Amino acid sequence: SDGGLTPVNDFGGHQAILSGPAGGVVGYAKTSYRPSPGNEGANPMPVIGFDMGGTSTDVSRYDGTLELVFETTTAGVSIQAPQLDIHTVAAGGGSRLFLQNGLFVVGPESAKAHPGPVCYRKNGYLAVTDANVVLGRVIPDYFPNIFGPNEDEPLDLEGARAAFRAIAGEEEATGRSIEELAWGFIQVANEAMCRPIRNLTQMRGFDITKHALACFGGAGPQH
Repeated sequence: SDGGLTPVNDFGGHQAILSGPAGGVVGYAKTSYRPSPGNEGANPMPVIGFDMGGTSTDVSRYDGTLELVFETTTAGVSIQAPQLDIHTVAAGGGSRLFLQNGLFVVGPESAKAHPGPVCYRKNGYLAVTDANVVLGRVIPDYFPNIFGPNEDEPLDLEGARAAFRAIAGEEEATGRSIEELAWGFIQVANEAMCRPIRNLTQMRGFDITKHALACFGGAGPQH
């Protein structure tokens, strides 16, 4: 979790709780931290890493050195081991969508990989990915036919639209189109993911406008 390597004989599971996100930090530190084209003499611009997957989003910052923390709490469990300073929020492509008392709610429940979002054709749950499908950010024609019970069908645009149509029929959604509902959920998810970015920049005295943004993970570029 600290972005380094260890001999197999010295390896312990507690050292690898965040090994996946840590690999992402090392990757964008190597590929994105460089002077702007045409301005090679200047110092590289600090980089914000935005790693959005299926159930969560991991945010980090790199400015020439890997920033470490030595005690963290994950899922209520305190771990004392060197880890990269990665902030996690429960918002991802599989985060479920709810309309509660007229409010848009995203997660923390996840549709998981199985059954997954509605568009996976496995009787799944309405999720952020469905909103991206309805809004045209995810285009079924560009994905292989690996969905459905037999994993031989395309993403289900009409199924996702029907799920949003069911919400639009509720009294508290009156007057909203399915696209407006989908966009509302996307805005809520984006706001949740902006908080750790602010915590790593503005809350520490850094100018957020003087950073590059490296988006990766299965859902990162959609947002």
